Amino acid sequence: MGIEDLPPDLPPSAVSLNLAGNQIRILHFDAFKVVPSLQVLWLNQNNLTFLYPGVFIALNNLKELNLNKNQRLTYLHAHTFRGLSNLVSLDLSHCNIFEIHPFVFTHLPSLEVLNLASNKIHYVPQALRKLHNITTLSMENNFIEAIGKNSFKHQQALQTLNLRRNQIWAIQDEAFNQLNKLSILNLGHNSLSHLPNQLFTGLDQLRIMYLEANKIVKINCSFNKLVNLKKLHLNNNLITHIAHNAFSDLKQLQFLHLNKNSLASIPSYLFLHMPKLKSVFLSFNPWSCDCSMAWIATWMVDYKGIVQGLNCVFALSYRSTSEVFTGRGITCLLEEINEDQCVESSIDSASTLTDVTYVVFNILIFFFSGLL
Repeated sequence: MGIEDLPPDLPPSAVSLNLAGNQIRILHFDAFKVVPSLQVLWLNQNNLTFLYPGVFIALNNLKELNLNKNQRLTYLHAHTFRGLSNLVSLDLSHCNIFEIHPFVFTHLPSLEVLNLASNKIHYVPQALRKLHNITTLSMENNFIEAIGKNSFKHQQALQTLNLRRNQIWAIQDEAFNQLNKLSILNLGHNSLSHLPNQLFTGLDQLRIMYLEANKIVKINCSFNKLVNLKKLHLNNNLITHIAHNAFSDLKQLQFLHLNKNSLASIPSYLFLHMPKLKSVFLSFNPWSCDCSMAWIATWMVDYKGIVQGLNCVFALSYRSTSEVFTGRGITCLLEEINEDQCVESSIDSASTLTDVTYVVFNILIFFFSGLL
């Protein structure tokens, strides 16, 4: 069953203490006064219901505190962490915290890593404003619905921000404007449907962006100035349209995930300005391989990376089922049928367009059969 109270014979010289997986419910004021040299304390997976103000007051040397999976812990008093002036890492994940006092982190000037994942938090806590040195913040799997302009104004040292699996549907412009050191931003599995053009202003050092499993329909110029971005996850959305210059600033991009959207076509030479692109993931989109997509065959001639999942959905009556580029390669006549000629053909007659479109269908199939 595990112990229900702190052992009375804790060694005074201990620097680490593991009390995880017990039945401890309450920790009283100055509970750890007999072990002032502690640097690491694990209290995860207990039955803690309340932490008395000043419970850690004697632990000035503590660097790491793990309180995760105390599912009866719902509230943090303003002075819960009093005395922990040298604490670097705090794990409060998988509790049931729904309210955090605005001054609860005032006593943690050295904190760099904070995990608040899997709680009952409905808004970005004001208490975060006191954490000027924090580099890693996780609030994954909570109930946050909106991000205000000043939500992260004071966390200028942040390098990793995880807001995955919330209910975020609104983010004010320039909400991340002060986070010029941020390297990883995770907004996946939320309810975002619109990305304003100024949404990611200030994220000059961003390397990885997760926006998968939202409700995004259009991609315009939201990613402008993300000049250091290397990975962009836009899969599992509702995207039907991408602006022709949507990715024009992404010179360092290496991996682009657009799979599981509603894309029928993409703008001509969308990937042209991404010289370091290694992999493009395009599977599970209703691609219509007509004249609007003919350019991609030309682009693929020089492209050295991997394109996954170009499936054609044919609208013509004699091509009623989907075809996948999985056959054997046959040399295609790119010089005879190209995007410019497709445009010219549209001026002729409907029958001519049908003939040319059918030819382009076959060219694309043959071309990609040899590459994928």
